[in-house]
Amino acid sequence: MLYIEPNIRYNEPMTYFWQTDDWPNFTYELDASCQKDLYAFSEQTGRVGGLFEGLDDEDQTEARIRLMVSEAMKTSEIEGEYLRREDVISSVRRNLGLTNVPIPVHDLSRRGCSRAHTGCA
Repeated sequence: MLYIEPNIRYNEPMTYFWQTDDWPNFTYELDASCQKDLYAFSEQTGRVGGLFEGLDDEDQTEARIRLMVSEAMKTSEIEGEYLRREDVISSVRRNLGLTNVPIPVHDLSRRGCSRAHTGCA
């Protein structure tokens, strides 16, 4: 069965990689400009990692939570679903065992999104 989703940018069906005949064999070629961009990204990632390591444990935990919340919200927006930031924060903190106080989540589908991004079942 082939699932397709409209690609708004090009107004034609988009095939996901897992739907191709080559799945799961992934191959690619990097051109010079792509390699330059990847190197720049890698360099910036190293700088961010260094800044992160300079934070104390509590600030590192909060930075991780913010990153997970941001990724969960962006991923959901790509899928056409818009989340309340407070619900996602609550679910992430609960799934990581960082809160004992149950904070009501207004939309239960947010719990599943949080579980997917924290790796909790």
